[in-house]
Amino acid sequence: MTPKPSQYDKKSVTKEGLTIYTRLAKPISYGGTRSYDDIEFVVIHYTGNSGDSSAGNASYFSPQGGNARTAGAHFFVDKEGITFKSININRIAYAVGGFFTQKGNAGRYYKKCTNTNSVSIELCDYVKGYPSKAQMQSVILLIKMLQRKCPNAKTIVRHWDVNGKDCALPMIGINNKNWKQFKKQLKNNGIKAKFA
Repeated sequence: MTPKPSQYDKKSVTKEGLTIYTRLAKPISYGGTRSYDDIEFVVIHYTGNSGDSSAGNASYFSPQGGNARTAGAHFFVDKEGITFKSININRIAYAVGGFFTQKGNAGRYYKKCTNTNSVSIELCDYVKGYPSKAQMQSVILLIKMLQRKCPNAKTIVRHWDVNGKDCALPMIGINNKNWKQFKKQLKNNGIKAKFA
C-alpha cells in the first residue's frame, strides 16, 4: 500500500530502484553531521511493534509527532517493503547508545560501533520469525545504496551486537537461525560485508 502524499514530504528513487519516502525527524532524534566516509557500520533494529508501518513511525518521530525521547533511526522499512528516511545519512542518529549487557556474546561491538560511525535501519511490524519477502527486498536495496554512498560501511550488525539490547529480538543470540538466514540472503544478493 503506497503512502498518501500527506504522510511524507518527499519521494525519491535510488539508483538501485528502491523508492524512499522522506519525513524527517525532529532534532531531538539526532546530533551533528559526519562525512559519508565516517560510516563503518549498518545496524539492524526492530521497532518491537506488531502491525506498525514505516509511514507511521516516520510521522511519530517527525516534528508533528509525539516522540519526546532522544532516540531515532535513519530508516524504517515495513512488512510491505515501504521505506522511509527519518534522518539524513550525514546526521548522527541517537540509535545505538547506552549499554545493556555483554552476556552470551552480546555487545561485542560496544564502543566500536557508535552513533557516530553507523547507520540504523528499523524493521517495522516484525516481532517473530523472519522478515517478509518485500521487507527483505527493500533492506537489500537499501544496504546496497548505503554501501554505494558510504564506501566504508562494510560491517553489518544487530543492535544486540552493539550494546546487548534485545533488538532485533527475533534475530538475537549467537546461533540465531533468523540472523543466519538474514546474512545468507544479503550475501546471496551481492552484498559484501563483514557480519556479526
